[in-house]
Amino acid sequence: MITEKEIARINELYHKSREGGGLNAEEKDEQAKLRRAYIDSVKANLGVYLKDIKNAGEDTSTSGNVKEKVQKAMEKTDAELAGEGKNVIEAKAGNPEISSHLHI
Repeated sequence: MITEKEIARINELYHKSREGGGLNAEEKDEQAKLRRAYIDSVKANLGVYLKDIKNAGEDTSTSGNVKEKVQKAMEKTDAELAGEGKNVIEAKAGNPEISSHLHI
């Protein structure tokens, strides 16, 4: 999982690269590693949620519709991740925490 501190550093490097000074080779390498870590984190989270959706869709033993089952499964996954001390950032359309603050 990527931390808020690492996201802040990604943004800091992005802004520095866009301003007149640019990045030196060491900073470019750090930026590439942080971006890769962020992308890997998003992919891992997506994989967990897709697995939850698949499992909820296949579970016919409980009553209710699939959408409710999926929502419950995703909430359970969020709770598990939060219990592990990991930051969970909701990646939904229009979330300003991601869309306006993260520049990859």
